[in-house]
Amino acid sequence: MLGMLSGIMLAMRLVAAVFGALGLLYVLSYPDNILPPSPDIAYVSGWTVYDAKEWMWVAPLLLMELASAAGKRKNFVWFAAQDGVLIVALWAYPVLRATVPELVEPTFSFEDGKLQQGLVYYSIICVGSVLLRKVLVPALSRNSAEEQQEGAMNATVLDPAHALTVREIAAKPRQVKVRFLFGEPDESLIRSFVRIMRRIGFLRMLRHLGVALFTIATLLWVFLYPQPNEEEALTRDKAVMYESRLTPRGLEGTSRAVHAAYRVMRSISVHESLAGLSVPQAEKWLQLDRVPENYRTLLRDQSDIELASTNPIFESRTRFLTVRSGRRIAVLYVRMNKDETAINVSEVADAGWNAVADALRRKFGADLRANSSMR
Repeated sequence: MLGMLSGIMLAMRLVAAVFGALGLLYVLSYPDNILPPSPDIAYVSGWTVYDAKEWMWVAPLLLMELASAAGKRKNFVWFAAQDGVLIVALWAYPVLRATVPELVEPTFSFEDGKLQQGLVYYSIICVGSVLLRKVLVPALSRNSAEEQQEGAMNATVLDPAHALTVREIAAKPRQVKVRFLFGEPDESLIRSFVRIMRRIGFLRMLRHLGVALFTIATLLWVFLYPQPNEEEALTRDKAVMYESRLTPRGLEGTSRAVHAAYRVMRSISVHESLAGLSVPQAEKWLQLDRVPENYRTLLRDQSDIELASTNPIFESRTRFLTVRSGRRIAVLYVRMNKDETAINVSEVADAGWNAVADALRRKFGADLRANSSMR
């Protein structure tokens, strides 16, 4: 019964440590998801929760420490949780990068570092914990024990009642009686011991070999997992960008869809993929024919819209495609030729990813418009 309770407690500590390790990786990867940037903080005096944003990772680290220190096998709980999460994250990394890249690397320069940055910081913490728990703490404990042993002495030796003078010590030198406790060696027992030690050495070698092979396999998986090229990534994003969901605000795109839509729109703007196409041809290129009619109407809405990130100074451009998910929005604008029969230029705009970046860009647009009107 006691053994069962001990096993249950160990399992509970391990689960808590795993949650702490997952939380640590999440905080290091996506801090803006926990505390989104806000321009209003600049006007708040005194301490705010944003002042502790750079230290949020300490909380899950403390949870891991508490879980490992709450009983026996401290290092087992710590490293099983820490290394297990690291291994899972490394094996998931190339798959996510190929299928959901917005989780792995930032779409915009003003976003947090995503999983690629989180893994770097997490790996540094893993190396530090190995040095601390496997090298520094055992060395300090061993030195402390040796110092205690060096300073220890039997109390009877120090008792003045048993003290001897130098002459007494010289007159009666201590004689050590040699006692042999063993007879002739048992050869069968020796052979059995040698076999056991060889088996232990073989199992240890197999363990080290397994760890080495698994490490090599992990590295090969991370670096050699096939990644889509530019054309394949565009095809993937075009297949995802029209995913939708029903929300209290109405029909909207999913978070994954708006990321994919922005990447498609950015590619269109950079490569001028719609240049020279008529509106029906552009809609066909964008595969709008596979979108349900009610959602397609929202996507193709051309009415004026005010974005949090822009100041409307280009009245000549037309809103051609709009994908939004909550506060996040990606908009493709086009400029038509003189007779409105073909698209000349495509431009992409975004808003809602970072309130601070939106405010700065909007202010820049307002300043640019003010300077233009003064000339």
